[in-house]
Amino acid sequence: MKLAALFRFVLFATLLGLASNVWMGERAEQLQTSQTALLSTRLNAINELRLLQSEFDALQTLVAAYVVSQNSQHLVHYYELLDAHAGARHYEQAVDNVYWSKLIAGNTEPVPLVLGQGPTLKDRLMAPERLAPQLTNSLKISVDSILALSRRLREREQIVFALTQGLYDPVLQKYVSEADVREDLAIQMLFSEEYLGMTNAVRAEIQGRIRAVELGFQTVIAQQADNINLTARFDFYLGLLVTLMALIGLAVLQRYVVAPLHELNTVSQHIARGNYSVTLPKPKFVTEMVNLLKGYALMIGSFRRELEQADATRAAELAALEAKMGRERAEAQVEARGMLLANMSHEIRTPMNAILGMTALTLKSPLPERERSYLMKVQDAAKSLLGLLNDVLDYSKAEAGMVEFEQIPFTLDEVLANSFLAVQSQAASRKLILLNEVAPGYSSQLGQRLVGDPSRLRQVLSNLLSNAVKFTESGSIRVYSRLQTRSDTELDLHIEVHDTGSGLSKSQVDRIFEKFAQGDSSVSRVYGGTGLGLSIARELVTRMGGAVSVESTQGKGSCFRFSVPVAYNSDILAEALPLAGQNAVLLHQHGTAANSVLSILRSVGLNTTQVSTIGAFVEVLHNGCFDWAMLQSDLIDHHAALPQELLDGLLKPKLHVVAIDRDLFSADSALLQVLPPGLCKQLIHVAHPVLAQDICAAPRAELSPNPLPCNEREASEKLQGKHVLVLEDHPVNQVLIRSLLEAVGLKVTLCGHGQEAVDLLDLDEAAHVDVIITDLEMPMMDGYEFVSWLRDQTRWLDTPVIGLTGHAFAETRTRCLELGMDDFITKPVEADVLYSALMDALHMKEVPVRKENNLLAQLPNLFMTHCADLPAKLHAHLTQNNPEAFAREIHSLVSLLALLDEQDLHVLFRSFEQGLGDGSLKPDDALNQIHAAWPALVLRYTQQADATTPS
Repeated sequence: MKLAALFRFVLFATLLGLASNVWMGERAEQLQTSQTALLSTRLNAINELRLLQSEFDALQTLVAAYVVSQNSQHLVHYYELLDAHAGARHYEQAVDNVYWSKLIAGNTEPVPLVLGQGPTLKDRLMAPERLAPQLTNSLKISVDSILALSRRLREREQIVFALTQGLYDPVLQKYVSEADVREDLAIQMLFSEEYLGMTNAVRAEIQGRIRAVELGFQTVIAQQADNINLTARFDFYLGLLVTLMALIGLAVLQRYVVAPLHELNTVSQHIARGNYSVTLPKPKFVTEMVNLLKGYALMIGSFRRELEQADATRAAELAALEAKMGRERAEAQVEARGMLLANMSHEIRTPMNAILGMTALTLKSPLPERERSYLMKVQDAAKSLLGLLNDVLDYSKAEAGMVEFEQIPFTLDEVLANSFLAVQSQAASRKLILLNEVAPGYSSQLGQRLVGDPSRLRQVLSNLLSNAVKFTESGSIRVYSRLQTRSDTELDLHIEVHDTGSGLSKSQVDRIFEKFAQGDSSVSRVYGGTGLGLSIARELVTRMGGAVSVESTQGKGSCFRFSVPVAYNSDILAEALPLAGQNAVLLHQHGTAANSVLSILRSVGLNTTQVSTIGAFVEVLHNGCFDWAMLQSDLIDHHAALPQELLDGLLKPKLHVVAIDRDLFSADSALLQVLPPGLCKQLIHVAHPVLAQDICAAPRAELSPNPLPCNEREASEKLQGKHVLVLEDHPVNQVLIRSLLEAVGLKVTLCGHGQEAVDLLDLDEAAHVDVIITDLEMPMMDGYEFVSWLRDQTRWLDTPVIGLTGHAFAETRTRCLELGMDDFITKPVEADVLYSALMDALHMKEVPVRKENNLLAQLPNLFMTHCADLPAKLHAHLTQNNPEAFAREIHSLVSLLALLDEQDLHVLFRSFEQGLGDGSLKPDDALNQIHAAWPALVLRYTQQADATTPS
């Protein structure tokens, strides 16, 4: 039943009672009509007040929704409502008091608020008084209170909006054009007690208005009922009937309308207090009340969903905060671990290096065999412990993400050469041969001008090589390289390490790259190690964007392979191969080693013919035109003379003769013992693993030009009286070279660095210089810069220059010769080598007569004069923050220690030089070891100097 039908029933009862009396009927009809109008007015007033209450709630909800979600639509609705309250807009069609809750929840389409004069907020609040002035005299006070609270709420909400947009300064408490966005403060203001108190006060005032209106209308209705009763007494029976009917109608109204409304009022109070777990009444019979209850149910559901969403948001924010705190704790732990590792590295390396250095020095002294054996075991154990420490530190850095990667130019041969160098001594001691092989079709140009991190590539390859050497008892270790084009600017570098060891089982292959993993539990007892080398390699390759894998067959060996992307300059492929069009004959036994050499020769452009016997070699050499003759040293019997046909073939003009030795430690090959001196001087040595740079360096060097005919050469001159300019920064080397040169009658001028020589030669009155000998590493201006300057000077353009350095690498020799040097000799300087280089530079045939000199007797005094205070010099360089001078001082001592025959210290200082160069050794660690070793050396040379001093 609808509420209108119920009202019609009551009206019908009233009209029936008034029909008996016209006058009474007319009056009763008027009263009844008035009563009906009052009821309708009451309902409309209450609905309007409830609509206002929902609008105030919507304003608060829209503010909170915008601050949390930054959804501009909430802001639009907010200002539309403010316009409606100001009377600037009005609803296009009527809405009920649940409209705004549905709209905010997205459950209904918006009713447009159109421009045009409409009732203001004050008009709507005062409407009940205009409808029924007799209701109450306190309505205006309540309306003024609501309006005042509304203004305060809107002011507070405008501050909230300004905080979210960076337009309000909370410190100055005023609006500004630019400030920090403070969403946290905006949310805090929305949930402050003051703001919530004002909103609750507004609700309470409006609810009070609803109750006052309801009570006022009930009073008026009661008065009208009394009037009806008085009129009905004139006709008792008719009046009684009308009364009964009216009572029935009122009873129905009370039961199905008023009572449910009362319960809804109670529910509204619970909702206002934030309690949404309420039970709604279940009205029936009156359709409007059923619909009203449905609207309440939807509103409560919307509130519950909003609360659940807010709870979920808070939970997510809490989880994010906990995750952030967890990350910060983890980062702090990583930083603490890094500091611990750094301290551990310094604190353990320093005494360990001292142990190694002092043990090496002690082993040089005469010792009983038993004590020597003990010390050698101590030395091996210390080296093993230092290796374990290095593995743990490297893995910890990689795991913590502390490893940094460079993008610098490099060549593949540089990476291969340095990686092989790290394991050559160990491989030679186990009689293993190291081989370098490149893929078919590989061009040596492709390995040039790559861009990546060569030090990390070298670390990965060195780890794989060290692992292969450790677990291979006999045979070979072969590195196979391949470069695959990915794009015009990027390549995939593939490297494989094949060994002939015992191989791995399927279970070992599955876990070989795990940290601390080794083949089985006995490996660490037999071979030692941490089991971190392969794990470090995998971590580095992965971080470079590559992948690493292994294939193995038990009893046949293993193959470890990795690939990483590198950048390159594709323009180099248009350049000709360095030895393109030249022919070579190779004397080498067939097999894996020969295949590796052939792959290298093909990569540099050589057309190569391979033979495996000396007879076939002689035949091919005599019948063909060759630029290169390459011989495997192992095939030469040094106990027997070489066939004359072979010697005649090797003495062909412009033929480069190359001896290929098994390894670097067999450089004094059998060929040197059986070849004539002239051919020995012309011989080029290479050793497995053969690199493209070893072959390419020789033809550009022009180390052994064929003798010119006598009638095309200037008359032979003796060295006597020739003027030599020597560039050398170390005092001991200056004395050494001066003594050697003056011993054959040469005039010597010394310069401490390149700039001093430039100042000397750049003068118009500079004396004539016949030949220049220059060190490469010097302060101010090094040898490379000096020669570059010299070759730009017309006056000195043809002056012979001989390079002098402690580095014997092929790339160093190549760089010297490409700059325009005529020859290249290494420290420590040997007299015969120096004189031979001078004769070649000055085109002389006669061997200079060397005068007696007491240089060896002077060495102890020279050492004491210039080197006894080495630790103090090095410490001064560190104090002045001059690592270049520190490294240069170490470099100078490398050749000097070799000259003094201090082999252990020579090797130790060579390792210092390499460690300082690649960053693996700190200057402080090197200085600590030198402090430990130097006093004994100074004491020994003090005694020698005293013994040679005349009494």
